[in-house]
Amino acid sequence: MTSSSEREARAAQNELVFRTVNEQIVKMTDRFRAQLSEIDIVCECADTTCVGSIRINATTFAGIDRDTGKFLVLPGHEDEQVEQVLEKHEGYYVVLKPIVAEGGSVSKP
Repeated sequence: MTSSSEREARAAQNELVFRTVNEQIVKMTDRFRAQLSEIDIVCECADTTCVGSIRINATTFAGIDRDTGKFLVLPGHEDEQVEQVLEKHEGYYVVLKPIVAEGGSVSKP
């Protein structure tokens, strides 16, 4: 049987992978930011089979403090057993992953 902390660590690792993908998308589109008002990013939920995308204003995305354990997920993709919903927006939620915010044992991919 998997412990709650193991499940939290696995979920956080999955979300960090998706976060890294989104950060690369933003880096690649930074030079076009003036022309782009919205970008499509991948859902950062813990489900490794999720292929959902989130359309978000590029400036809004850049303004989210991602170093504090915050992730963007599609509505319904939040896992309240391992994360807390901080904000609900049309098309996406901002969730807090406590194990990442507390500097848990999960490392960036």
